Amino acid sequence: MSYIIDISHHQGDIDWSEAVKDVDLAIIRTQYGTSTIDRKYVQNIEACIKYKVPFGVYIYVTFKNGTEALEQAKDFYNRAKNYNPLFYVVDIEESFGASVQKIVQGTQVFIDYLKSKAVKVGLYTGHHFYKPYLMDTVKNYDFLWIPRYSGSSSPGLKPNFACDLWQYTDKGIVAGIKGTVDLNQLNGSKSLSWFTDTDKKKEISLSQYEELQKENKQLKQELTEMKELLVGIKSNAMVSPAHKEDWEWAIEEGVIRGDGKCMNPTDTLTRQQMATMLKRFYDKFIK
Repeated sequence: MSYIIDISHHQGDIDWSEAVKDVDLAIIRTQYGTSTIDRKYVQNIEACIKYKVPFGVYIYVTFKNGTEALEQAKDFYNRAKNYNPLFYVVDIEESFGASVQKIVQGTQVFIDYLKSKAVKVGLYTGHHFYKPYLMDTVKNYDFLWIPRYSGSSSPGLKPNFACDLWQYTDKGIVAGIKGTVDLNQLNGSKSLSWFTDTDKKKEISLSQYEELQKENKQLKQELTEMKELLVGIKSNAMVSPAHKEDWEWAIEEGVIRGDGKCMNPTDTLTRQQMATMLKRFYDKFIK
C-alpha cells in the first residue's frame, strides 16, 4: 500500500531506501514561522530527489498580521524554491492572539504572494479552525487540505467541509520511519497525478513568459536568415540553361561524381579536379 505522508524533524532520520516503497507523495515541513527551521527538511528533500519521491513543502505559520505574513511567505518561498517542490502549503492552525480579521488578511497576503510566483499553492487549516476563523473566505489557493482524525491509523469520519486532501491520522506506520507519521488521502476530484504534476504542464510566471517570447523572436530571426542563406546557395547551385544538358550528361556518365544536388556548378575548378575529370572521361570513352 502506498501513502501520502507529511513529515518534519519529529520523524527523525528516515530511511528513504525503505520509505520509497510505501510513499507516493511526501509533504515536507521547512519551518515553524521564521524563528524555527526544520532540522531535517534539507535531508528529507535531498532524499526525495535521490529516490524520486514526489514532494511538496509546507510552513507552519505564526504571523499575526499581513506584514508578518508577507515576511514569512518570502522566507518560505526563498528557502524552498531552489529544490523545485511540486507545491507550497501554508499551514494555519493558531491565531497567536490575532483577530479573525488579521488572520484572514494575513492568510490571503501569504497565498497571493506565493501565487505571484506562479507556483501551486495549498491551504492547510484545522477542522476546528476552518469556519470560526473564516478560512472559507480565503481565495486564490489551488487546493484545500483539512485534518480529521479517527483515533486510529485507519480513516474515520471525513471532514465536514469539502477539501482536496484529508489528513486522517497521526498514527500511521510507514516503512523506513521510526514511530508514527501523519497519513493523508485524496478527498475530492483531484487525482494523485494532479499533485505530482504528471498530468499538468507547469505554469510559468509573466517574466518567464516574456523571456520565452524574446527567445522565440530571436529564433524566428535566425530562421529567416538561414532561409535567405539557403536561397542564395540554391541560386548559386543552379546550372545555367546553356550548360544544363552538358552538366546532366557529365553527372550521368560519371565524369562528375554525385547527383549534382550537393555540388555548385559555378565553383572554380582546380587543376587536380580537371585531371581527375579527364582521367574519368578517358577511362570511359577512349581507353
